[in-house]
Amino acid sequence: MSKHLTKNATEIVILQKNLKDLQAKLDNYHERILELMKDKNVAKEELQKERQLLLELEAEFSKQQFETSSMITKQIEDWPDVLDSKPLKKPEKSFKPKTVTSYVVKKGEKWTRIKPDGTVEYMDIQPGEWD
Repeated sequence: MSKHLTKNATEIVILQKNLKDLQAKLDNYHERILELMKDKNVAKEELQKERQLLLELEAEFSKQQFETSSMITKQIEDWPDVLDSKPLKKPEKSFKPKTVTSYVVKKGEKWTRIKPDGTVEYMDIQPGEWD
């Protein structure tokens, strides 16, 4: 029977040792759970701050986009009206200088005519025409 008691005592000692080991592991797990919960709370706070920052940035972006669109629209409205780019029709009659009966012509003097395309044409005046 003493053999049986020593065997039981040995088992009890082993079981107590295992129980202490399990208790130590359980304490470590509880500490780790507390650390993870703190990390979770910190992560939640950071996420809320980032969401708030995102909302502020979106509001600022919308405001900036509205201002930019308004400025572009104002600039477009301020542009002057542009004439049609179609070429003008050529005039059916061309301008011919009138004959002046009492005009004194200086040497080298010329008639000036502006053509429809914007170029300038000079025509010599003959000094002997009105003598």
